[in-house]
Amino acid sequence: MKALLIGAGGIGQNVYLPQLMKKGFTVDTVDSVIPATYDNVDKVDSTYDVAVICTPNFTHYEIATYIAKKNIAPVIFVEKPGFASADIWNNTVEQYRATKFIMCKNNLYRDKQGAITGYTNDPSADKMLRLDIKWLNNNRVPNPGGWSTNRKLSGGGVALDLFPHLYCQFIKMFDVEFLEHITRTSYAMTQQWKLSDMLNSDYGNVNPNGTYDVCDFAQETWQLNDTVINIEAGWKAGVDDQAITVHTKDSSYKWNFGLCPDYAYGEMIVQGLTEDYTYHNEIDSWIHKQLEVYYEG
Repeated sequence: MKALLIGAGGIGQNVYLPQLMKKGFTVDTVDSVIPATYDNVDKVDSTYDVAVICTPNFTHYEIATYIAKKNIAPVIFVEKPGFASADIWNNTVEQYRATKFIMCKNNLYRDKQGAITGYTNDPSADKMLRLDIKWLNNNRVPNPGGWSTNRKLSGGGVALDLFPHLYCQFIKMFDVEFLEHITRTSYAMTQQWKLSDMLNSDYGNVNPNGTYDVCDFAQETWQLNDTVINIEAGWKAGVDDQAITVHTKDSSYKWNFGLCPDYAYGEMIVQGLTEDYTYHNEIDSWIHKQLEVYYEG
């Protein structure tokens, strides 16, 4: 099996490349900055079983459609947040029917959540009243001053970065059939910090001459039947709290999930190649629709 990895720095180099190799793929890379097999996707002169795109957000659509037009790979995994809207994603899927487009959803392929397992395994547990799904970082702004914090290049901030992961946590707990029953009752996002506040970050280097004009905290509330679901994400929230908490009348069940383990990325690729494409389409279209309100560009 052959894989083409577009974007060989950062998560590409540190996660996707080793995980693809562990799964037995022969991997070629595309990157214009660090040494790679090709320095541009238009130089690719071979075909592959799968392509993985983990480049800056604003490049996703152009690269993915180029690969589809040139029949370079029949399956293309696109890092979150995918494309700029649900319509663009759905129209692309419809236009290039010979190609499968799948948004990267690595959190669907990690171990089952302890919070929901503890809740469902407790025979005395009351009805779920509230569900909190949070990814709050103490100081984990991705490369402050780089493309991630520049709305013209990223499209937006923390919601585009972390909400897809939290949506996947929900889907893993309840399955895709529940998506049509969710009503978003409120949402909010705000920029709490500026570039001069980024003396250091736990995730990447600071570019003091760059741009920081995206929201770094986001929150939304859903209603699912009688259950209220609260979702929060923050890059620099002053606390590390990556957790799912189930609240009942008398008890709470909490699971601190932390960063997604690397093995889940490899499982995502291998299983995604054979899983029902309709299943992925339904999830990916829904995630794109949820994210539309968070684009700031």
